[in-house]
Amino acid sequence: MPLPRITRKRQFVQGVLIAAALLLPFLTIAGKPFLRMDIATMTLFLAGMPLRIDQFYLVLLLMLLLVSVFLLMTSVLGRVWCGWLCPQTVFNDLLDLLGQKAKKKFSQRAVRLIEHFAALVIATLIAFNLFCWFMSPLQAATNLVHFSEHKLMCATFLLLTLCGYLNLMLVKRSFCRSYCPYGRFQTALMDAGTLNLSFLEELRERCIRCNSCVRTCPMGIDIRSGFQVECIGCGRCIDACRAVMEKKPDGVGLIDYRFGVVKGTRFRLGITTGVLLLVTLLLAVGLFWGVVNRSQSAFAVRRVATAAPRLLPDGSVAEPWRATIGNRSETTKVYSLRVAADSAGGVELLGQTRDISVAPNQHREVTFMIRLAKEFPPAGKVHLELFDGDHAAAAVAVSP
Repeated sequence: MPLPRITRKRQFVQGVLIAAALLLPFLTIAGKPFLRMDIATMTLFLAGMPLRIDQFYLVLLLMLLLVSVFLLMTSVLGRVWCGWLCPQTVFNDLLDLLGQKAKKKFSQRAVRLIEHFAALVIATLIAFNLFCWFMSPLQAATNLVHFSEHKLMCATFLLLTLCGYLNLMLVKRSFCRSYCPYGRFQTALMDAGTLNLSFLEELRERCIRCNSCVRTCPMGIDIRSGFQVECIGCGRCIDACRAVMEKKPDGVGLIDYRFGVVKGTRFRLGITTGVLLLVTLLLAVGLFWGVVNRSQSAFAVRRVATAAPRLLPDGSVAEPWRATIGNRSETTKVYSLRVAADSAGGVELLGQTRDISVAPNQHREVTFMIRLAKEFPPAGKVHLELFDGDHAAAAVAVSP
């Protein structure tokens, strides 16, 4: 009876990842990029929501959340990241698959040429895709076509393509085996219920020593020797073993994924996994709250140091100040500056404090005067509010 295979499932997952990486830069929501760090506007688009450069504290939360999710996935799924999801593995698997297809139809020499050409095409697509996460695909293509006007970008593109090509043709799996620190790092995050690719010790006596698992392993290890840090958990040895054992009476695979190392062990929430899960949830809640409650306006006020206060005839003092107003929205806003109700007594704003028009994703500076009555307390604070129409958008406190 044929035993189930892992390879098709892994190839499906990798195909989805490649399609997502290629198509996401083209995806938009209400005319905004779904996910892009737009360099021209210094804006991160996250699920279509723009985060301006002065809101990049949210980007820090996002980075921490991604790291936490990655660590949590490592604690639960072990090396599945390496064998199924890592870009180094995904693109090497794609190149290997193309080479296997070509071997059935062409000579060895032709296959080698096809592999070089395929590696160059894959490296070119990777390099172009990297630019599309920082600018629109159309703009990236236009800039590369007009290479004389964008020499630095074109040089970077060629360098990325060359590095990708050399990686696929020369480095290959040796990076995973000898240079990547993730395998060593993952061992520190192993928990009681971490998923492992294991040789089933309870079935060891059924092994016929065919070495199919060793021959098919891209890392050149023997899974029968127990846990090894070089194992990337790709599952090729599972399929190789099942292809042999299914021909035997009562055939059963001797290698499989299992949580822990003991037969029948199911997923358990260990201490490491529990802590990472809690941290991930807290970061996710914090990021959601920050994105939902983010302000669409920036407001900062500072004293004009190059101009001295003026003493007016009635004994009041007028001090020059400069306000920086930022419009983080997608439409032009008209702002006004006002004194908050709790500071209104003895305080008046002079100069351009009304009808301050700010274009989308732009900042504007305006200079104005704060007039303080003679009886205003020397150590008092003035609370200023920025209004978007009749809506209070932001507020600051200054000490004249």
